[in-house]
Amino acid sequence: MSWDPWPISLPPLLTEIQSFSSTEKDGRIVGEIAFQLDRRILAYVFPGVTRLYGFTVSNIPEKIKQTSIKSLDGSVDEKKLRELTHRYLTLTARLERLGYNRDVHPVFSEFLINTYGILKQRPDLRANPLHSSPAALRKLVIDVVPPKFLGDSLLLLTCLCELSKEDHKPLFAW
Repeated sequence: MSWDPWPISLPPLLTEIQSFSSTEKDGRIVGEIAFQLDRRILAYVFPGVTRLYGFTVSNIPEKIKQTSIKSLDGSVDEKKLRELTHRYLTLTARLERLGYNRDVHPVFSEFLINTYGILKQRPDLRANPLHSSPAALRKLVIDVVPPKFLGDSLLLLTCLCELSKEDHKPLFAW
């Protein structure tokens, strides 16, 4: 018979801490869904731009103007401006058919990311298939997000799933 250093039942504080860390991790997944959707939108609108510091979905129109200015003479590259604007409007039109609202959901995504955080490291999709299962993520969102934010949170997941299908990349792509 081996000696077990833990008592038969965990002390209430330890149980509370363990459930908090699990809840915190689940919340981070909610934030990660919003973050992944934002990154996908930005990567689509600004193809080839690898450093997106300062870029948010909320400031895409300003960033389109900013990145369309030629560095040599400060003039506007009209072709680039039209191309990026077209990419942005085309993508948002597709997302709007799912219920996405350009005036609401970029700010809501930022709210979720700031409220829940994002994952601290890449998940091992083989060890935890949750991150690649839309149904499992939907259940997690329903379990974690308060009812007043649930509809918009599920919409962000729907948009992420749709973009994942289109670009043939995992839901959580790094």
